[in-house]
Amino acid sequence: MDNSNKKPLLFLVMAVPVVLWAAVILYYSVNLPWYDDFDPFPDFLHKWITSDSSLERLTLLFQPNNEHRMVIGKLATLGYYWVTGHLNFTFLHIGAALFTLGTLAIFWRAFKRSNLSAWYFLPVPFLLFQLQYHLIFLWAICGWQHEPVVFFVVLSMFLLSGKRFTGALLAGVCATYAMSSGIFVWPAGVAVLLLRSQYKQLAAWIIVGAIAVGLYFYGMSAQGNESSFAFFAKYPHLSVLGFFTFLGGLFDFFPEKDIVVRSALPVLMALIAMVWVVIWLWTQVKPWLTRTFGLFKSSSVQAQTDSESNLNAFLLGIFCFLLVEALVIGLLRPRFGFFVMIVSNYKIYPALFLVVTYLSFIVSTQNQSLRKLALRGAALVGLFIWSISIYAYLPVISERRKYYVVNGYNQEHNGFGLGHVPYSESARYVDNVMKYLVKTGVYSYPKEGNELGRQVHALTTPFPLKRQVTVEHRDKGIFVNDPEGTISPAPSNGEYAFVRNGQRLYFFKMEPHKYTGRNFFKQYDKGFDIEIPHSSLLPGTYDLGIVNVEGAALKGGVLGKVTIP
Repeated sequence: MDNSNKKPLLFLVMAVPVVLWAAVILYYSVNLPWYDDFDPFPDFLHKWITSDSSLERLTLLFQPNNEHRMVIGKLATLGYYWVTGHLNFTFLHIGAALFTLGTLAIFWRAFKRSNLSAWYFLPVPFLLFQLQYHLIFLWAICGWQHEPVVFFVVLSMFLLSGKRFTGALLAGVCATYAMSSGIFVWPAGVAVLLLRSQYKQLAAWIIVGAIAVGLYFYGMSAQGNESSFAFFAKYPHLSVLGFFTFLGGLFDFFPEKDIVVRSALPVLMALIAMVWVVIWLWTQVKPWLTRTFGLFKSSSVQAQTDSESNLNAFLLGIFCFLLVEALVIGLLRPRFGFFVMIVSNYKIYPALFLVVTYLSFIVSTQNQSLRKLALRGAALVGLFIWSISIYAYLPVISERRKYYVVNGYNQEHNGFGLGHVPYSESARYVDNVMKYLVKTGVYSYPKEGNELGRQVHALTTPFPLKRQVTVEHRDKGIFVNDPEGTISPAPSNGEYAFVRNGQRLYFFKMEPHKYTGRNFFKQYDKGFDIEIPHSSLLPGTYDLGIVNVEGAALKGGVLGKVTIP
């Protein structure tokens, strides 16, 4: 099957999802922080710059951010600052994405141990480089948590399976201090070393892991996770279902449906996959039981070459990492709402799960017909998931970018907009940090928001009467509905409501109407609406209007006056 003259075509096909994924990052990334980004990036850098104490700076580097220590992400921020003197979130998006490219490279090197045709690797990039986990690669904090964790765990298992113990230890420590999920690299390594009967290395692995994890949690609060155990005692079935939903998350094809409908397919597909995973894990455990305890001696155990043994150990380690991760997420997260099991910023893990499930099957079966059938099936599933992710999530990515841009304007000129409650204590603190970074030249807001603001300030025409836009004054806000608006994947095209007077201009991204038709995969329908909260506006009388941006052209106008008491 390994036709050398067709290899260039194979690599070209495998490059398609990778290139598109990278293009989406470059095209839709915007140099703005969002909500949880402030703590590990702008606030951290502000404190680092204003501190003259080496001990204080070291403390800042290891200081927890919620329930994570993001040492890797902070080091990247510092590295870029030392080289350029700036803080740039597009760099952070790209830098984190390089770890996922590194993950693919490690899988390729591990796969080559199998001596199988390169064609059997075809489904891997389609499963790994799809758009469902856009909140990872286009949100800096998630990118610098999950992508380095996956990379360092995969690297650690690759080195450990290849008997490069010191490098595996170092990669394990790096995984630990990327975010809290990285601590699961240690039980994964225990499984690999135990089943290979490498007991001296196992003891060293446990000691180093215990020290790394102990220091990780030293001085860290429980973050309310103790309540998760009470929730589990009351609703144990949600944790069981959460385990499977998490692992089957790439089959979340209906994100706008009720959570019961939405999670049914992920649970079903994960259950099916776990049948094979349990069988495969048993084949890895059985030789150790035979060798250690003399059990199952009558069973025929096929001898493995060193390359095959190393590849199986690599896959075993990743499986163990994912299963422990799914168990912990299933235990701790359902109390926040079951939807968390399939939130976008977790979906790199089910992608990894499908990759190792597929690879474990094709390297284990000796039946060529069955192996080829698995390739075709996995390629079709990967292509389908990849295609659906483009169709369903590209509009979401595009609309989210536009939301960032206009809220970046609000943050710069009104002191809120990037995730914090308007005029709250946290919003004021964030505003002060951002103003400091702007004043010192460390950070610059994107020009797009200010250019749009300049055009809207100059807009005086009334909104066209032929457009059936309605304005409804409610108790807590102003509801504006445009039933004719259409979405566009172009980042420069969008529809926005604005509220302005002589002193201030506020922007509000119009939200596309949710689709309710028969097409299960479609998320948005024609039309936009927005409810502008009174609490986001200072008292005064304002012009209320809508603008449609199409490239360099701006259409729209003033709908009328509103007064905020």
